Amino acid sequence: MLNVDVRARVEPELKKEATAVLKASGLDVSTAIRLFLMSVVETGRLPIAIPTPNATTLAAIRAAETGKVTDVALDDL
Repeated sequence: MLNVDVRARVEPELKKEATAVLKASGLDVSTAIRLFLMSVVETGRLPIAIPTPNATTLAAIRAAETGKVTDVALDDL
């Protein structure tokens, strides 16, 4: 029995494009989300690959979170 709402905020264009792709596959957004959640439960993990940040990226994330970021121009990279 379906009686619980799940809400997510996404950009309007993302929803529009995803809805079109799903419709072409015969799915609606609710069904796609339900399939995603079922896969998470069945596998005990996300059904997509999430890249693991390396040490440099982790250091940059920590610096950004603590406000210790310096400006870098693209030409400097």
